[in-house]
Amino acid sequence: MAKRTFQIVIPDYKYWRQNVRCQSGCPVNTDSRGYVRAISDGDYEKAYWIARLPNPLASICGRICAAPCEMACRRKSIDAAVSIRALKKFVTEKFGVEIYTDKKNFAQNFINKYKDESTGLIGLAAKIDKPVSIIGAGPAGLACAHELALMGYRPVIYEMEKVAGGMCAVGIPPYRLPREILQAEIDAIKALGVEIKLGMQIGKDISLKQLHEESAAVLMAVGAKKSRSLPVEGAKSQGVLGGVDFLRDVFTGKEVKIGPKVVVIGGGNVAYDVARTAKRHKGVEAVTLICIEDIDHMLADKIEVEEGEEEGIQKINSYGPHKVNTDAASVANSVTFKRVISIFDSEGRFNPTYDELDTVTVPADTIFFAIGQAYDFSFIEKCGLDIEMTERGMIKAGPDKVSTSVPGLFVAGDLAYGPKLVIDAVASGKKAAIAIHEYVSGKKLTLEKSEVHKELPFNDVPQMEDYEIIQRSHVPVAPVDERMKSVSAIVEKGYTKDTAEEEGGRCLNCAVNTIFNGDRCVLCGGCADVCPEYCLRLVSLEHIKADPALTALYKNRYGTDPEGEGSAIIKDEDRCIRCGLCAKRCPVDAITMERFLFKEVWVSE
Repeated sequence: MAKRTFQIVIPDYKYWRQNVRCQSGCPVNTDSRGYVRAISDGDYEKAYWIARLPNPLASICGRICAAPCEMACRRKSIDAAVSIRALKKFVTEKFGVEIYTDKKNFAQNFINKYKDESTGLIGLAAKIDKPVSIIGAGPAGLACAHELALMGYRPVIYEMEKVAGGMCAVGIPPYRLPREILQAEIDAIKALGVEIKLGMQIGKDISLKQLHEESAAVLMAVGAKKSRSLPVEGAKSQGVLGGVDFLRDVFTGKEVKIGPKVVVIGGGNVAYDVARTAKRHKGVEAVTLICIEDIDHMLADKIEVEEGEEEGIQKINSYGPHKVNTDAASVANSVTFKRVISIFDSEGRFNPTYDELDTVTVPADTIFFAIGQAYDFSFIEKCGLDIEMTERGMIKAGPDKVSTSVPGLFVAGDLAYGPKLVIDAVASGKKAAIAIHEYVSGKKLTLEKSEVHKELPFNDVPQMEDYEIIQRSHVPVAPVDERMKSVSAIVEKGYTKDTAEEEGGRCLNCAVNTIFNGDRCVLCGGCADVCPEYCLRLVSLEHIKADPALTALYKNRYGTDPEGEGSAIIKDEDRCIRCGLCAKRCPVDAITMERFLFKEVWVSE
């Protein structure tokens, strides 16, 4: 039997901070645990402000976020992650910006709450003669403007569309994101003092160089709004369209005509948005989605795949497009696909190979390519600014991920790193706001961190009865016939009060930690005996390998190395459910349950 070695580390601020994995997994560091626990306690207003303070698009994310917090949730390793995103939707419906008729009232309430948090951003703005200009009113641009407005700046956003919101407005279907929710978030940001100029195209209505010269700083936050295609035979035939272009046309009110038989090529969330939107289109009889991935490796969220199947989306996996077949008039009438043998080569690069003899032909009047998105860089071509580009044709960002080669010109969102999640764009916009402030003020900001460990009596560890065996609650949705009536018919109904509180009670409360006092411990093993998840273990020191800092600390205190003879109690942090039974069982009070609290404040030089 192979000898097992356990790596022991000294817990520090970073360790405890990252141990709250839902929060460290969120790009804007939302205290998901905090608002989930508040919902479980029935304090919905507290829950809302915990969710909203770090995220200017909380009500939007409550509807459409892909929830990286849930991917990080430790409960996932036991049975299933806490339904964090749906719980956010639950509280935004009760206390979110959407319930305010007067958005200035919301803005003032928000500022008051924000001041209570003392994050350090309020009132930081330097006195400048020129405005801060932002190109693009998508999530990144809106988030940047929101943060700058909190500092005291009055940013101006230039948006080429007649509606603000970026891909939230022209790419995400209203059956997922009601447009009144989107507009409520935008109006609340405007109420902070942000100006949005719609129908203003940079490079046409005003040049990028002129905007740069007339602004204290400029942020380019243009989304990837163009569809990608593939160089297959017949790809430019009549009836072959871009999926992103289709969504944009539909959601901006343009008349779009498509045939009764639709084929969507692609397997991501956008492909499903295209397929499900097309299925709701008048005259469409059948929609088939075909992708190169097998069903276990599709890029789309599982819920998208399931709801698509409920709505009649036919799915074919592990086939890639070979050619678009046309009639004599070059009008598409079917697509031929080849079976995929492999997607990646031996070095892990995307390089699909196909079985040329195993093909399938699918009839189609309209064919959508939804295999990725591209940028429209026409606004920077011949703009007169020396903007450095990468070998792949992207704008080259500096080490901070937002600066460019031109002083005072910044980049955020899709343009900075490629298409990602809405919450990633929000995080990028917030980071850009810090960089812009530092540039226009000439003062560096630092994030000061402080921590407190508050001991909790055993009976004060807040856990719901039988929380460890409660199963994840399915989020209720509308019946298929009801949600298929129009593209605006809402799919997700959301949790009831009782279900939301129970789901919140499934949270393992990862900010509460078991703290061991080695000087008191008598190595009786009682804590390991009562642990229901077997996450505590009494092991010989010969199996322990400590990090250098811990070895030095131990040697300094006891005069010997920690390795060698003797025993120690070790803990598997991944398995701990914070039940507190170990603390209750310990006969010498060597174990305490402590709540980790921290604060991060921006401080100017």
